[in-house]
Amino acid sequence: MRKKFLLALGGIFFAFLVGEVAARVILPLLPDPPNTPFIGDDACMYRLRPSEPGEFPGDNDNHINQLGFRDRNHSRTKPEGRYRVLGLGDSFVYGVGPVRDNFLRVAEHRLNSSGIQADILLMGVPGWSTENQLGYLENEGLDLDPDLVMVNFFVGNDVTGIPVRGRVIRGNVYPTTSPLPVRNLLRKSQLFLMFESLVLRRMMRKVRGDDYLGPASEDAPVNDMYLKIVDQNLPVYLREPDPDTEALWDEATGYLEAVDAACAAADVSWILVLIPGEIQVDPAVRSQVLARAGLPTDAYDFDGPQHRLVSWGEARHVTVLDLLPVLRHEHESGARLYVPNDTHWNTRGNRAAGLAVYNNLKEILDRKP
Repeated sequence: MRKKFLLALGGIFFAFLVGEVAARVILPLLPDPPNTPFIGDDACMYRLRPSEPGEFPGDNDNHINQLGFRDRNHSRTKPEGRYRVLGLGDSFVYGVGPVRDNFLRVAEHRLNSSGIQADILLMGVPGWSTENQLGYLENEGLDLDPDLVMVNFFVGNDVTGIPVRGRVIRGNVYPTTSPLPVRNLLRKSQLFLMFESLVLRRMMRKVRGDDYLGPASEDAPVNDMYLKIVDQNLPVYLREPDPDTEALWDEATGYLEAVDAACAAADVSWILVLIPGEIQVDPAVRSQVLARAGLPTDAYDFDGPQHRLVSWGEARHVTVLDLLPVLRHEHESGARLYVPNDTHWNTRGNRAAGLAVYNNLKEILDRKP
């Protein structure tokens, strides 16, 4: 019996080994499937695959430009007589709604309406952290001759998400690292990455339901998937961060210091925009998350991340725009600023954030020749 078990175990291991070798040898030789969303990039790990306007159904506003971002096309040479602002970020800059409603597009429209001729380049990729943005800025972004660089920092996961880095395999991004040691080891295997991705997609479809992308009630309670996402990011709000979270904070601010150094070397101004999580803005959502997770309220300081980053900016003479007070002021019970169970702004949230960004940029650009 023991011999049969060992033979079976050896057969499974051999089959896995053959499959892993085949995946590593054959997959890189195969062309990416058509219409896959991502391409690899040595500088910033990955960006979006360029497309043409109208390539996706009903979607002239949603194509990926030649720079690899969800925005209209921009020349690499800055147009004469116009300010150019690089809007670096993650899925908030990419946006979940029409591009015309994006908070940076709102700010751009107001600038031009006020007489300041400016182009804000939307440079957001889902899953990007400040590490990815820094890579793009150093290797390509500063060559676009910007007058101002704007780093949009999402407090919700730009710290806790650092240990999860992605890599493009056949046109899709797979998480190849993890803060959990066992999962981090397993993610060295391409076969495991494919299997894990398949399982996660099925789980998300089951939790979200068929109507996830449809309209959701403004007073919809948090669902299990939303709770899982937010729960992973709660350590960033701890009053007394554990050593691992403190190390992630050091790494995150290290990337910001590198942004500061790169912009200084290129003689380009930059600002840091702090994007708050919904749990910081909406007391009802915060109460639901903490209650369902069984967590004590007094263990968390939901203003803490902003206080830390504002202090960081003051010590280095970096302009920091904190959107938390603005969004708290705009929040109304029953009229949310975030898409329910999504973590991103809805149209109303984008508009409020865009007006705050406009006011800040107008003050800065008014001082420039």
